[in-house]
Amino acid sequence: MIKKDTENHIQITKGTEKTGHFLSDPVTRREFLRNGTAGILSLVAAVAVGGVLDTITFPDGTRIALAKGAVLADKSACSGCRTCEAVCSHYNSDGRNTAALSRVILDKDYVGGNYQPLVCFQCLDPPCLRVCPVAALQVDKQSGTFARVIDERVCIGCKKCLEACDRYFALPRPRFDPEKEITVKCHLCFGDPKCVKYCPTGSLRFERSEKGLRIGYPLVKGV
Repeated sequence: MIKKDTENHIQITKGTEKTGHFLSDPVTRREFLRNGTAGILSLVAAVAVGGVLDTITFPDGTRIALAKGAVLADKSACSGCRTCEAVCSHYNSDGRNTAALSRVILDKDYVGGNYQPLVCFQCLDPPCLRVCPVAALQVDKQSGTFARVIDERVCIGCKKCLEACDRYFALPRPRFDPEKEITVKCHLCFGDPKCVKYCPTGSLRFERSEKGLRIGYPLVKGV
């Protein structure tokens, strides 16, 4: 069972608070999967709500606001139906229903029968945003989610953001659209993520906090 305490810290009912050590103690893919038998428990344990800290400062002095929304996945509830991929690609890619353009990726272990929805973490320290040479990656303040989004009008299709994400996560979350020759990524459907809305098993949910979420790289790596 998961609950939120009065200070908006997300924690496990056992009493072990999960808000302080993640910045200095990244979780590897093996540790994440080993500790993730309850699915969403392990993912939510890697989320902490920002207090005074509502921005991250890069070494060059650049400051970026924390994301105020993120999609969380409970792999234990996932049936592998791929509805999330279908609705995501349809809604965001002009009706082109192809898994290759979905911003949520279903990683399927056909032998073991395990399904893992891979979502964009809207990272605390987004490696994709760091490397974009044309500033196509921005923080979406207008919708209030502060998601890390790609301005498709500016993107030149260099794939640097995709390559940067791939260095930290198993299967990069940005996807390349060969028809438009641009890179696309999750923008949380501007506050109404369709993957969450239409997931038939409830394995996806939308987490929001006006204080900001500390999530993604460098907190969780290799997932």
